[in-house]
Amino acid sequence: MAVLGAVWAGAADVCVRANAADGGTGALEQPFRTLSQAAAVLKPGDTCVIGGGAYRETVRPVVSGEPDRPIRFAAVPGERVVVSGADVLTGAWSVHQGNIHKAAVELPVEQLFIDGRMMMEARWPNTPLDDIMVMQRAAAGTGTGYEQLADPNLPPGDWNGGFVLLWPGSQWTNATRRIVEYCPGQGFRFDRTMEMEKKDAFHSEDPFKPRAGNPYILFGSLAGLDAPGEWFYDTAARVLYLWVPDGASPATHTVEVKQRPLAFDLSKLSYIELCGLNIEAATVDMTEARNCLLDDCRLTYTEHFRETDMYKVPAPRTVVTGENNTWRHCLVAYSAGTALRIGGKGNRFENCIIRDADYSGSVAATLDMKRSEDAVVTHCSIFRGGRDIVGLGGSKRVRIEFNDIHHANMLNSDSGATYCFDTDGAGSVIAWNWVHDNLSEHTSGIYLDNFSRNFTVHHNVVWNCSATGIRTNSDAMNHLLCNNTIIGCTQPFGIFTFEKHVPTQKGTRILNNLVLVSHKPTDPTVFVQGELGPEVHHNGFGAIDASAVPTAGSMAIDAGVPVNGITDGFVGAAPDLGAYEYGGTAWRPGADWCEPRTELDLAFSPQPPVTETTMVRDGLLLWLDAAAPSGVESDAAGQLTRWLDQSGQNHHATAEDGLILVPAAMNGRPVVRSSGKGRAVVGTLRAQAGPLTAFVVAQAQAQETGASQWQRILGAWSGQGKEWTPPNWIILRPRAPVVSPFPAQIFMTQSTTGLTLEHVTVFGETSAPGHFLVGDIAEVLVYDRALRFDEALAIEDYLNAKWGLK
Repeated sequence: MAVLGAVWAGAADVCVRANAADGGTGALEQPFRTLSQAAAVLKPGDTCVIGGGAYRETVRPVVSGEPDRPIRFAAVPGERVVVSGADVLTGAWSVHQGNIHKAAVELPVEQLFIDGRMMMEARWPNTPLDDIMVMQRAAAGTGTGYEQLADPNLPPGDWNGGFVLLWPGSQWTNATRRIVEYCPGQGFRFDRTMEMEKKDAFHSEDPFKPRAGNPYILFGSLAGLDAPGEWFYDTAARVLYLWVPDGASPATHTVEVKQRPLAFDLSKLSYIELCGLNIEAATVDMTEARNCLLDDCRLTYTEHFRETDMYKVPAPRTVVTGENNTWRHCLVAYSAGTALRIGGKGNRFENCIIRDADYSGSVAATLDMKRSEDAVVTHCSIFRGGRDIVGLGGSKRVRIEFNDIHHANMLNSDSGATYCFDTDGAGSVIAWNWVHDNLSEHTSGIYLDNFSRNFTVHHNVVWNCSATGIRTNSDAMNHLLCNNTIIGCTQPFGIFTFEKHVPTQKGTRILNNLVLVSHKPTDPTVFVQGELGPEVHHNGFGAIDASAVPTAGSMAIDAGVPVNGITDGFVGAAPDLGAYEYGGTAWRPGADWCEPRTELDLAFSPQPPVTETTMVRDGLLLWLDAAAPSGVESDAAGQLTRWLDQSGQNHHATAEDGLILVPAAMNGRPVVRSSGKGRAVVGTLRAQAGPLTAFVVAQAQAQETGASQWQRILGAWSGQGKEWTPPNWIILRPRAPVVSPFPAQIFMTQSTTGLTLEHVTVFGETSAPGHFLVGDIAEVLVYDRALRFDEALAIEDYLNAKWGLK
């Protein structure tokens, strides 16, 4: 009581202590024991001062506050106040088997905690407790479809009546089904079909059809309880089974189960403030609230659910709609779905940390701003989500500024760290953010999907995304993409158009971007071509330091053009390319209290020009050069027997029939010519699948009658599957179904992960003799890594100059 009296004398209208006696009046000397008692008597302008301890209740004020007279719930400084949605289990425990204990439990159990830490519902495969966002998953086998899952690795035990959680088809989301007819080592049936009632309108094949390779887990059966930290609740017998991480009896620990979704229900209320509170296993509902404030609160384990169904996910409970609400210096962490749903108008979130959301791997965004208007999210750190981090679907005039956004799609694929579909941003701004480390398959940094329009995206640093830095799928009209820095992505920009739609980026402008990624502006997968294409100019590359600021002498300095409202206040003769100005003010995004903080290490210096003597050697496994002195070996008849590797790795190509060295055939230099009768077989360059970059210079003159269609230039085969199906890959001649000449040109393929370098073959099929190229190959380079774009450009410049291609 001394602390309450010393700190809050004159400020506390109502006092609450978790250990207070019954019958309190709320006065300092006789505090209430529950927050709900206080909420029932608070009036506009009142402050409820809360002493340390746990309060297991849902609190709803009876009345709203008023302008300049809010109702305030505040923790005593230095004391830890917890408002919990969980209750403590107090029943008797007995040994079930080994380290597994059991107890009769009448309460429903869907989420369980030991000493404040969430335990894992028993599952297969097992998932470690140390990281909630890492989920070990099995892979469906051949025979998997809408009605059943097949897998020869299914574990023993009775899983009938349990659940499967499956990421079907393209793995955009997941769905649960009950397991029936379970057969270990074979498969099982779903209790109802996985086929969606409403078909996808944009794809010729169902992207949600379950297939071999789709990840899944099993849960909801005692058969899965085989590891520390796991539990299972038998709903019929009302018995809880639990393996405590340290192997001891649960009676030696505090065991809690979630019972209430809400700690505070502020829906349709106004001028309510929560300050300095810890909310655990529950959350705050501000649906249709107005002018409410959360300040310095910590919300953990806010939402949990077990079942999903594609795009049908339990509605978020951490909701802020209404108008002019503010969250400041708050943490929201550990949610099975969306961590925070923002709607309404004019709501603001600043200096917050939002992390570890959608650990179920559903379609839920970590921060869901669906249909929000005029919202501001600024100086927040938002990271580690199962799918997209910031969902902008249907939002208008929102501002996403100075945020550190990273590690999206930890459990899904083909989405962005920020994402929307068919959204008129109406002037929405995504600016001054760091967007990075979106590393699942087909993922982008900033993703404005099909039919989205009217977004301004400027001064973002985007790096380490598996696919595209900034993707604007068609229709993509009236966007401004300006002064962004893009590095460490497969391509900087991207466009995709649905079948039967005309590609368009009309009205979109793309300028002043510092692009440290390989791309070709004439590539229709990068930009729409022709009169419906975007305005693209003043984009380029140049040296930057570790903090992404151009270095002295960088080609990025003064290389841009002024853009009203975007480049105002630039330093020098003209704006620099990219997100930072040389000599300008350095800005840093994210919450200023987030630990660990993101540290940049993006230093880039362009690759100098290369020649045969200064060639990029790091990762070079194969270099076949028809112009190299003593580069080939031939027999007495002039037929090639070996094409010698210049990389120093001795990966020489053994020639089959019909290969000869032809002098002065390309820019006055020799080439190896194939008459379409045989290949040059290299063999294995690397045993494991992984990243690669390959270049080939080739041409074809007139084709002989009967020449093969689908002629191969270069490829590799793992020994299984089709040549064109990963991890296998091939480079085909242009217009492969048509047998016709093609001019000398560079062919290039690159992958960051997952392609083989076994059975490497030049001039023909990789898996068997056939589909021989009728034409010339001048040079081949194969690397076991994805080259930096400037390295690739330097090699392309070398090849162009050497072989007279430009």
